[in-house]
Parts: sequence; structure tokens; C-alpha cells
Amino acid sequence: MKKVLLFMCTVSICALGFSQMTSKNGHTILPEAGDWVLQTNGNLLVDMAMNVSDIMNSGQNAAHPGYVTDMENVIVLKYFNSDDFATRYKISLESSSETNKIYGDDHSQWEDDDQDNVLLRKETESWWSLKLGYGHEYRRGHNRLQGYYGWEAIMGLNTGDADNVNTKNSYEFSYEDMWNDGEGTSFIESEKNGFGVSLEARTFVGVEYFAAPKISIGAEFGWGLEMEMNGRSSTTTTSVQFDDGDFDGTEETESLGDSDNSLKFDVDTFGGALTIAFHF
Repeated sequence: MKKVLLFMCTVSICALGFSQMTSKNGHTILPEAGDWVLQTNGNLLVDMAMNVSDIMNSGQNAAHPGYVTDMENVIVLKYFNSDDFATRYKISLESSSETNKIYGDDHSQWEDDDQDNVLLRKETESWWSLKLGYGHEYRRGHNRLQGYYGWEAIMGLNTGDADNVNTKNSYEFSYEDMWNDGEGTSFIESEKNGFGVSLEARTFVGVEYFAAPKISIGAEFGWGLEMEMNGRSSTTTTSVQFDDGDFDGTEETESLGDSDNSLKFDVDTFGGALTIAFHF
């Protein structure tokens, strides 16, 4: 944290020494009405700057406070309606699908001692998440160092996350063969999370330093009220049916789990979100 404060102080000192609003080539440095802005995670740039200052520190990497919690993969777009007012848009779309292959003894050879190591089933884990945001940003300042503040509303939709995935099994053998081979009498087909919806109202305040014409690095702090609603999870199972101890088909059933709701109010970026923005 001390290194981050040193970095921001250096930026402030530079701002006092370079207050001109146009570059040597006559290019405008600060944003203007009609500009579009692409803003994203600035940690890579800050890592490089910090590590240059730590070059004699036995090869260790400098630490930074990180980006906005749960917002590392969000792209921020801005449109400047005037020189000191911008409309903010946020978008994030993440998805993941991973298939694991499970191998073992051939269930169709359950009466044969000479079994082969073959593919038994495929297990697919998947999830996706979508976030959309809209807000207003107001700016203050007359030199390279600019302050800003504002509000935004964010809506999120999801079917889970990296720690809470949906699972689907695809079996390579018949249920009768698996039952005869002692694999049990019930087989899980899928485990699904409930559909999730989140609504968030957030205020923020930040600073930007324009190191080059229309290119800025900054830090943002925010406070937010978030309501999350998740539907009931479900598990689908196929069970073996019997008739006088013999295999007599299967039955598929679905059982429902719990749902949950939550309401949070918190400082979402107490450590500060480091950003880099390009204006065009």
C-alpha cells in the first residue's frame, strides 16, 4: 500500500509541473465533448512502473491494491456529453465450459476378469455471467490531474461462477451394465444452480492523471448497495428399477434445492481500482 501511495504522490507532483492543456504537437490533452472513452484494468501498467522502481529488490514483484471486486473483467465505455459530464456504460460477459473424461474398467465385461481401462463418462462443468451498467460521471479540475464522481446502476444475470458450477454427466455404458457391475442403483445426470439476478446502485469517486494526450491512468473508489436473488437449484437423477431382483428399466427424477436472497451495502473498492483510459 505504501508503494501505491508513493506512486499516486508522484503522479500529483508531475501534474503540478505539467499543467499545459496541449502537447508540444498541439494535441488536446484533456477529454472534450463528443469524446468516446475505453477504460479497463490498469494493473498491468502499474505493475511495470512499480517493478522498475523495485529493480534492485532481489527480483521481487511490487504489489498493487487490485481492481474492483468482481469487476476485473468489466469494460467501461464513456461518452462525454460535455467537457465535464460523461455517460458511463459497463459490460461484462463471461462463460466457461470444461469437460472431464473419467476412465475405468469396462462395465460391459462385468463377468470377465480381463477388463480394459476405457472411457466411462464425460463430466461437463459450465457457467456464464452477464453484467450491464449505466451511470453518470461528473468531473472537476483544470489541469492534467482530474477528479470525478458520480453514480451508476448495474444489473447482473448468471448461472453460477468459477466456484459454483453446473454439472452434467454423459454415461458411455447402459444403466443395466453399470448396475450389474456394482456401480450402484442411482446415477446423477445433472446438478444445476438456480438462475441468479443482481441489482446494484453504486456511487463512486476517483482521480485521473493524463500522462499523454487523451490517455489517462487513475484510481477509483466506490460504495454500493446490492440485492442478489438466486432461484432454486436442481438435481436430476436416474434410478434403476427392479422386478424380483432383476433389472426392470429406469426412472428419472428431479429434486429441488434451496434458493437464497441477500442485501449488501459495502465499500466495494476500499483498496482502490487502478484504471487506464483511452479517449478518442
